[in-house]
Amino acid sequence: MHFIAEKTIPFQPCSKSSVFVGRQPIYTRDQASFGYELLFRSSFVNHADIEDGQKATAELLVNTFAEIGLERIVGSLPAFINVSEQFIVNQHCHFLPKDKVVIEVLENVAPTREVLLALGDLKREGYTIALDDFVYAECLNPMLKLADIVKIDVSEFDCLEELREQIKCIKPFGVKLLAEKIESVEEFENCKSLDFDLYQGFFFSKPSIVQGRKLPANHISMIQIVALIQNPSVTLHEISDIILTEPILAYKLLRFVNSAYHGLSKEIDSIQHAVTLTGIRQIKTLCSLTALATASSQKPLELIQTLLIRGKMCELLATKLSYEKTESYFLTGLFSLLDALLDISMDEALAMLPVCDEVIEAIADGKGQMGKVLKCAIAYEAGNWEQVRLDPLDKNQIRNIYFEAIAWARRSMDDLAKIS
Repeated sequence: MHFIAEKTIPFQPCSKSSVFVGRQPIYTRDQASFGYELLFRSSFVNHADIEDGQKATAELLVNTFAEIGLERIVGSLPAFINVSEQFIVNQHCHFLPKDKVVIEVLENVAPTREVLLALGDLKREGYTIALDDFVYAECLNPMLKLADIVKIDVSEFDCLEELREQIKCIKPFGVKLLAEKIESVEEFENCKSLDFDLYQGFFFSKPSIVQGRKLPANHISMIQIVALIQNPSVTLHEISDIILTEPILAYKLLRFVNSAYHGLSKEIDSIQHAVTLTGIRQIKTLCSLTALATASSQKPLELIQTLLIRGKMCELLATKLSYEKTESYFLTGLFSLLDALLDISMDEALAMLPVCDEVIEAIADGKGQMGKVLKCAIAYEAGNWEQVRLDPLDKNQIRNIYFEAIAWARRSMDDLAKIS
């Protein structure tokens, strides 16, 4: 019997900044790859060490979408992601891209009114729903009516007849059946004879681990941002402005959008674009998950303030010169010290940054209009007066813009401090 070999994903030496995601393949009865179940992992040790289920789910999602990238973990195949009752009821599932994930409802989730309403919303929006470790009971019929896939742990049944009886009860609901925990040829053949559609277990493949690099974040600042964003009256424009005060969150947002909406026909060139594309509910969830999943950063506030000043100065210079896409100039300044912010090389940081080539080239090589504006901002910041030139602006105009950028950055940081 031959199974499709998994592609090898290279990893770096393990460090405190490493993040991990486990994945176990799911196959069709013809042994073709169907998808992957994603599993929380905290190291290369291939089992889950979970103390807080909600935090583990948040870390898994942030690691998958913002740190490593969904495409790198599962390619073009769907990702099965376990979700708890709280995660469902709080409507966090809407944060996930419906065409790339399967919502896997844990076996301890009861069919309460709140759960069924939330699952019904997901179903209407086009999400695929799976029921994990399912054992039939009549009270679970409402959940079966909403499900697309039912996962049955075949190791829980003492004989083939018990398993056959389970299938007899479930089949009328028109779902796909997935046999999990298959550990032998005999179990695989038995499940095929019972017309299971999908198969998973150690017999095919043990979970493999994909490693990535954790992006640091200022935890206090992140919590403050979440508090601001959760305001019911906050607008998408206001959210964009708030996110721009936390460079790491801005970076993770762009990486999430690139991962969740892989293959976009138009490049994302501003935070406003990313926020609009993602939507207010998904943005709120992303911020909440990021705050829960990330530890506090050791980065000095001076570095964050420098990035805010530089980003705003680039934006204001572009506005003064009547350039288009002024938000992209802000990103150019904001991300111009990514290497210092992430403790990685600039080449590595820019390789992960899903923005237009103009921004990348400006940061990497000082090319184009954005590059000239960035060079001017950096020169003024450093006091290299001979290099402070940006026709047709004179140095007094540039000085005024610099002070305006400083004032904006201080106000932004003060606004966050007020709710700490």
